[in-house]
Amino acid sequence: MAPGKKENYFGRNLSPQQAEKVVADLREVMLGLVERWVFQGRFHRELARGTLPIEAIRVFWQNWYGFVAEINNLHGCAYQRHLPFFKRHPELQGHFANHVADELIHPKPPGHIRIVLEQGRIFGLKDEEMIDYEMLPECRAFLEYFRGLLYEGTMAEWWTSFCLEEGVGHWARFFGDALRQAYAMTDDQVLYFTVHSEADLEVHEENIIGHGDLDWMVLRKILENGRGDTRPGFSLEYCLRTATAYFAWFFEGVYQFIKKEGLYA
Repeated sequence: MAPGKKENYFGRNLSPQQAEKVVADLREVMLGLVERWVFQGRFHRELARGTLPIEAIRVFWQNWYGFVAEINNLHGCAYQRHLPFFKRHPELQGHFANHVADELIHPKPPGHIRIVLEQGRIFGLKDEEMIDYEMLPECRAFLEYFRGLLYEGTMAEWWTSFCLEEGVGHWARFFGDALRQAYAMTDDQVLYFTVHSEADLEVHEENIIGHGDLDWMVLRKILENGRGDTRPGFSLEYCLRTATAYFAWFFEGVYQFIKKEGLYA
């Protein structure tokens, strides 16, 4: 699939080989955009050099807490809204249930949000500075994109966009490595990034498959079932490209806030 190609797969039951080709092309597009828009963005270039102020990391984390606190809830809502599809594919339903539970109970309830708070304290934040924080518009937009897709978009649009989760796993690994190398933080001080990269990219916690792998697996099955429909003005590639753009703007918004640029001048 060439970037920008508009193709609607509604009613077309792709073969496993055809579905795999679509997924492989989408994955290549997504990983390329994460490299160009996220890792090569100003925020992450300075993070890797160790020149990004710790205040920028704190502001990012205040916004990230708000994102994580709500996106995991939306994924639980997706389980309810898309349940008829998963009832017909019990081999996927078990993995999806594990995914939702993983976010809420590991390492112990209330799940990953607990580690977000712990990581914030390591960065020098108090819990109330994260919980009561009013997210920057650029950061909230990333969250609201997914909320809009869940309630107004198609199942294919939601799952294609959520395939960015693999890219977020690679990002967590990048961020954790930067904190170790450029900010001399220990493994214990980057706990969130280790846990998150493992959850998104690897088999973990009693054979829970990586979240990114599950997302692609579900999308393949959607395409094989002829459910790859998108609304006018949308395509599968557009959904993934847009999700990645919002992810990149999340960091750019924080950067502009710290540098007093754009709306914050």
